[in-house]
Amino acid sequence: MQTDRRDFLKVSMAGAAALSTMSAGATLSGCTSSGPASGMKHLRPEDLDLLRAMTPAVLKGKVGPGDTAAIDQTLQSFDTLMEDLSAPVVAGVLQAFDVLNFGLTRGLTTGQWASWSKASLEDAESALARLRDSGIGLLNAIYAAVIRLIISSYYLIPENAASAGFMPPQKVASIPAAAPSEEATP
Repeated sequence: MQTDRRDFLKVSMAGAAALSTMSAGATLSGCTSSGPASGMKHLRPEDLDLLRAMTPAVLKGKVGPGDTAAIDQTLQSFDTLMEDLSAPVVAGVLQAFDVLNFGLTRGLTTGQWASWSKASLEDAESALARLRDSGIGLLNAIYAAVIRLIISSYYLIPENAASAGFMPPQKVASIPAAAPSEEATP
């Protein structure tokens, strides 16, 4: 299938409009919280339920469904990671979470009709597979974002990074500025 720039832009605009519409519907229907969960700067209570279900499915073999300490630590790292993202990216992530949290769109896109707090590991794996294998690019993008952010959050925890054989990069803000070089004066 040949696509040109115009077709790409049309599809992108349609996807953005659909995501915004679904997110607005979820917000207006009262299905999303207005503020972050206790102890978080960005993640809302319903986002935590979603990520608690998804994290063991994404990190299978590293974090199990009953490993609440590792899951909570990863969620705290996820929230911290969002601090380093631009405001439009954070808004996009939260809109994607709105789609995955709103009952109707959650069921239609992932097959998970019950709330995420009731999802089993198999439910989360099935939901991720549906997003990954969807013929809708927007759902593929949501899948990729969720996977990458959870994995990044997990490996930004120093002991998890060390177990993989590498250390996470330091934040630019924590790197001391180099002293200005002294120039020779004539």
